[in-house]
Amino acid sequence: MYVRDAKKREEVWLLDRIEEMGLDDPAFRSRDYVIAEDEQDGRKVGFGRIRIHKGEGDRACELTAVGTLASWRRQGVGAHVVERLTEKARDEGFDDLHVMTSETGYLGQFGFEVVDVDDLPENLRPRLEEIRESMDPEAVPMVVAVDEFRMPRRLRERFKDAGEQAEEDA
Repeated sequence: MYVRDAKKREEVWLLDRIEEMGLDDPAFRSRDYVIAEDEQDGRKVGFGRIRIHKGEGDRACELTAVGTLASWRRQGVGAHVVERLTEKARDEGFDDLHVMTSETGYLGQFGFEVVDVDDLPENLRPRLEEIRESMDPEAVPMVVAVDEFRMPRRLRERFKDAGEQAEEDA
C-alpha cells in the first residue's frame, strides 16, 4: 500500500468516487489529488486533495475531498492520504493546512485543532459558508502547522497490512 500523486488519466475514477461519496469539489483538478493504491494489484482505494485559495496578497491551503473506499476503511488509508497531502502543502510553501469539517475527532489525532472563524484566513471564510450550506452544516474550521502533523503509530501499522475487507466489516 502506498500513496502517490494522481495522474490525469485517473480523472474519471476520481470524479466517480467523489460523486459516490457525496464529496464536494467545485474546482476539480486531478493534479491536486493523491491516490492510495494497493501495491499488490494496483487497485485505487483512497484519495484526497489540497486546494490553494488565493486572495488579496494572501494564500491559504485547504485539505478537502478525502475519501476511502468502504472495504478499505479503518486501516490507515485515509490517515496516509492526509499525511501525504500535508507534505504537499509543505512543499508548496505553506506553514499551515486548514480543513472545514464536523469530523474533528478524526483529524484531531493528527494535530489539527479547531480555530475560531475569526482566526480563519479571510479567503477561507466564504469556503466555510459554502461547505456549511452544501454538505456539512456542523463544519468548523481546523488547522495544523504542517511541521506539527503527527501520524499515530497504530495507523502506520494498520496501513502496512491493509487489505480489502467485506463491506459489513468495514
